[in-house]
Amino acid sequence: MTNYYPVYIQLENQPCIVIGGGKIAEGKVEGLLESGAIVEVISPALTPRLQELTARQKIKHQERDYRSGDLTGAFMVICATNIPAVNQQVWDEANENHQLVNVVDDTPRCNFIAPAILRNGDLTIAISTSGKAPALAVRLKEKIQKQIGPENARFLEIAGQLREPLARHIPDFETRKKLWYQIVDSDVLQLIADGNESAALDGISQIVGFEFTPNP
Repeated sequence: MTNYYPVYIQLENQPCIVIGGGKIAEGKVEGLLESGAIVEVISPALTPRLQELTARQKIKHQERDYRSGDLTGAFMVICATNIPAVNQQVWDEANENHQLVNVVDDTPRCNFIAPAILRNGDLTIAISTSGKAPALAVRLKEKIQKQIGPENARFLEIAGQLREPLARHIPDFETRKKLWYQIVDSDVLQLIADGNESAALDGISQIVGFEFTPNP
């Protein structure tokens, strides 16, 4: 059994290569673009959506089959073809280059796997089945999504603005840690969900011991 180490990777402005131009590749490209990656697709043909992204210069496109050396300089590689020989060649080259590589639906040829991802503002929840049943991860994501309201995204906006003044007023880390739990365990989230943000901010100010007013 493979024990994966869960981690979030910062892909902003990182060069990523996708081998393949079908629907699966399209989904991978969309996810990479959402994370700010610089994406290059290598494939003789593209889906209409990938053609559109190429025309809008959102991605680069090499209109041909993969060949050895194509992965040079890439931070991450995703191979989304149904050609076993190509999948093996991509896996071998990426490993030789010590790159992050995922050959879709071929767990033995992946040194990372992509989870089902739920995003709500700055809240990101990733669900993985270690590559054994991705469909279950998707269904669990759908269940959790029904329980996560927009108040969580707004709370994180507020929390992001609170971190610096809280650290300035309360230098001790352990004390700040306790205050964060008091805030999260209070009725602040419910007040935001109810549309009563002013009361929520009053509650935060009382907990931290100083008046706090975030930007809208």
